[in-house]
Amino acid sequence: MILDHRQLTYRLFNIIRSNGDIYEIEKLLLKISQINLNYLKYDGQCLVHLCCLYNRLDLLKLFVEYGDCDLFISNRDGWLPLHIAVYLGYMDIVYYLIQSMKSR
Repeated sequence: MILDHRQLTYRLFNIIRSNGDIYEIEKLLLKISQINLNYLKYDGQCLVHLCCLYNRLDLLKLFVEYGDCDLFISNRDGWLPLHIAVYLGYMDIVYYLIQSMKSR
């Protein structure tokens, strides 16, 4: 059982980092639908930044579409998720972010 935001963030971060199954995240999100995912941060990075850092397009889509995560949120260094994806060369994520930003 998750007790607080810090534990939830740590658990989500570990799933993203360890290339965990998207099913685990979906189960968590169903349980915590009242939490604003934009405020969950791990080491200065929001969930959308972490997805870009670890090349997790599947989870990025889930967080943006289901969790209504903000694509224009900056990390502690002032970078948007798009900056990270471009810098790391994850072009599938870059394309998704651009398309999503256009539609908002």
